[in-house]
Amino acid sequence: MSVSFPKCSSGSANFVISMDEENRKEYVSFPSDDFPITMYTQNYFHASCDHIPFHWHDELQLSWVYEGELEYRINGDTFRLGKDKLLLINSQLMHSSRTAGNNARALCIDFSTDIFHPLILKHYIRPFLENRGFSYILLPLKPYQTASLEDFLTWTKAPSGYFSIMNFLSQMFDEVIREFQEGNELNYEEMEQFHTILNYVYEHYAEPLTVQQLAAHIMTNKNRLTALFRKYTNMSPIKYLNEYRLYIARDMIVHTDKPISEISADVGYRQISYFIQQFRDNYGLSPLKYRNKYGQQEPAAPSSVPETE
Repeated sequence: MSVSFPKCSSGSANFVISMDEENRKEYVSFPSDDFPITMYTQNYFHASCDHIPFHWHDELQLSWVYEGELEYRINGDTFRLGKDKLLLINSQLMHSSRTAGNNARALCIDFSTDIFHPLILKHYIRPFLENRGFSYILLPLKPYQTASLEDFLTWTKAPSGYFSIMNFLSQMFDEVIREFQEGNELNYEEMEQFHTILNYVYEHYAEPLTVQQLAAHIMTNKNRLTALFRKYTNMSPIKYLNEYRLYIARDMIVHTDKPISEISADVGYRQISYFIQQFRDNYGLSPLKYRNKYGQQEPAAPSSVPETE
């Protein structure tokens, strides 16, 4: 079944996000192996619930939402990002993004640390990035930085564009490294547990799952599982499961002609009346009215796993 990724463009070329279904790794392609940096825009449609589910990549990422707002989830934190801030996400960190009430557009810059001079990388960049207190940072934008980002929206692969990007990144890291203060170390074992149970939910959401079953899958107890979900999603396990089911159902309602009763059963609801009530509470319309309003407005995107909330 398909769900809606945001539409991605680099220059005049459109592309789709490439993500491993099992380990949630996104594979980033660079225009040139000699210059491991890529810049692209993302166009999110709220009506089709465009989003990027929990994933990670080896590259660092800068995100600037220049139209509308996006909701991000990183390391258990949930926040909205608009035009006044720039988001820097460390490599190999699980994160997700979704619309926050309206359509949105974002500029993303994915890059490898190989772009930096070896001495600068060794003495300044790498010690900062390898500090486990750093997962992401929100940077208030100065007028000259906003102007640079606006210029990047018309970026081409010309050499002058590379110089501009490198200058922007160098200035940004200079500010970030000077201002960053150490935080608490990330619990990578705990994050791996969360990753494991997420994949289990993605694969078995249509089954009558219980908190006890979910806890048993990662060999923990119900209280520990609930604490884990509340830390990383701000939801209980069952609320997360139901929100996820509704995302799957919403996509089927928009992109297929299946009867509502069949969709309800396909996503794990045994009583259609309860499904209709939950869908209305979450989306503001009954499933049938939602289909009449939004059905087939946007073409289906490549298959992936949507996140919740």
